[in-house]
Amino acid sequence: MDVSIIIVNYNTISLLINAVDSVLEKTKDIMYEIIVVDNNSDDNSQFIISQKYNNQVNYIALADNIGFGRANNKGIEVAKGRNIFLLNPDTILQNNAIKTLSDFLDDNSSVGVAGANLYNDDGTFQPSFSQMYPSLGVELSNLFHLMFLQNKQCVNESEKAIEAKSVVGAAMMIKKEVIEKAGVFNPEFFMYSEEEEWCYRIRKKGFNIFNVPLAKITHLDGKSFQFSENRQKRRLDGVRTLYKVSYNGLYCTLLKIVEYITIVSRLIIFKILKKDQKINYWLFMYKNRKWHI
Repeated sequence: MDVSIIIVNYNTISLLINAVDSVLEKTKDIMYEIIVVDNNSDDNSQFIISQKYNNQVNYIALADNIGFGRANNKGIEVAKGRNIFLLNPDTILQNNAIKTLSDFLDDNSSVGVAGANLYNDDGTFQPSFSQMYPSLGVELSNLFHLMFLQNKQCVNESEKAIEAKSVVGAAMMIKKEVIEKAGVFNPEFFMYSEEEEWCYRIRKKGFNIFNVPLAKITHLDGKSFQFSENRQKRRLDGVRTLYKVSYNGLYCTLLKIVEYITIVSRLIIFKILKKDQKINYWLFMYKNRKWHI
């Protein structure tokens, strides 16, 4: 088996069908399996997937919603492919992206992870990778608006693969042998930032990470997560979990202080400028300033 495609579903059956259909339509000249891990959805997805795809999809029904990383870990446990492709349900393959990524991994022994180029549904580029790892430097950059320190390079408009610190987890492929050495997703994460921490561990094992722009995938970002406030809180919890597992207590205390100063300063600035939308956002941040991790 060349590739195991793992898709985590949570009440996104219509998106999931589009994603699976695009895999079946676009993926050629490669042996693959599709594994859907369902986080206890109530969208009748198990019956629908079984009726529509029969034995083309291995459906794993979980008793609880255990989050993105842990659900992918369940899929990895049963995956037979030498390469593991993690794909969001809110994606549509534009081309034979899975073979492109698999070939890139097979042809480059030092590369452990390959990520696709992601696009919005209007065809514009979407951030697909990062050249920075969340840190005190990043938080200080945000506080002082130090543009030269911020992560500007996150899209690849060329046809050349680019080395990165991490790739977006919506469409990332990992060698099975790399997972055996670096481990699976950290189970402390529920959703968000887990792929950054995973890529960090993979790089520490000596493997490179690349964005491969010839693999093109539309990512309907956010369509599978409807409540923006809840989504933002998940993002906060994700990055704070990343800080907790990556850094010591003193470092995390400094991070909390900088975050608090950033929130208060933004509230003062936007109240002076009377920017209601910005005020509401930073009020939300203030209310959720405690690290519930």
